[in-house]
Amino acid sequence: MTSPLPPYPPVLADTGAILRREAIEFGLTPEEVQRMLDRGIWVRIRRGAYAPRDSWTALDGVQRHRVVSAAVMRALGGPAVLGHASAAVVHGLPVWGVDLSDVHVVRGAHGHGSRREAGVMHHAAQLPDDHVVEVDGLLVTSPARTVADLCRELPFEQAVVVADACLHQGCASEDEIQEILLWQDDWPGSRGAARSLSFADKRAESVLESRGRVRMRQAGLPEPELQVDVLDEDGAFVARADFLIRAYSTIVEADGRVKYLGETAGRPLEEVIWAEKRREDALRALGYEVVRYTWSDLAEAPAAFRRRILAAFTRASGRPAPTGSTRQALRF
Repeated sequence: MTSPLPPYPPVLADTGAILRREAIEFGLTPEEVQRMLDRGIWVRIRRGAYAPRDSWTALDGVQRHRVVSAAVMRALGGPAVLGHASAAVVHGLPVWGVDLSDVHVVRGAHGHGSRREAGVMHHAAQLPDDHVVEVDGLLVTSPARTVADLCRELPFEQAVVVADACLHQGCASEDEIQEILLWQDDWPGSRGAARSLSFADKRAESVLESRGRVRMRQAGLPEPELQVDVLDEDGAFVARADFLIRAYSTIVEADGRVKYLGETAGRPLEEVIWAEKRREDALRALGYEVVRYTWSDLAEAPAAFRRRILAAFTRASGRPAPTGSTRQALRF
């Protein structure tokens, strides 16, 4: 006869993971813990930490990283704060292209130096009290400190993605991040971080827009204006452009697939596609050329991306100058 399953400890429901010692403290025997694993009810997510298989398999990579990060913090039990990419995950900042195989903790500049151990990257670095906040019971570096640290260590494109998002979401201001970078002036990567932050723009509304901005710079294209409302001759709103390259009467649109997948904002798919077509027709009628880019377009070399935009410039040159007017569409 199969033995009954033990009850789930409350911490498992609250955090999505449980440590082996927590299960034992709750009253499960080592044999019961092993039985949960053998039956495939629990899955081992790191050494000495488990999660229910059903809920674990439903999580994406970022969500799993957060669960593992919470388990690591409970396992360490000492003076440690989630930092770098792990803190970005907790703050809800995008970590496009960032390696999440390790949990990152900052342990202060005392004791052992920085080291990687059992899936945890321990950063030995100064950590003033005002660089630490609590989110959902987890101690993490503040958004400003998190972005500063990531801008120092990530390549330009990935750093801009996280900095744009932080500014757009209002997690921290540019001045707050800049203040920390000045404090970190002699730390490795500080010059690269300053370049990334100076390029960051709170008007970028998605990872796709942030990456498009970077690609335009890499391709040597003119700096675009972001989030521009296009008006007709009577001053009526026509459309909001992701990017406007005014000198060439060209609008560049970040075209993510999400708006074409099923219903969007309660509208059927065919209605969404038709509205996009009418919007683009209206922009062209005013004298603008419209060019779209997708995730796959960003996989091309900068030179190929440049050719697509230059072709739009050429098409626009054959049109009369745009009519109507524009205005910045800041919505904060």
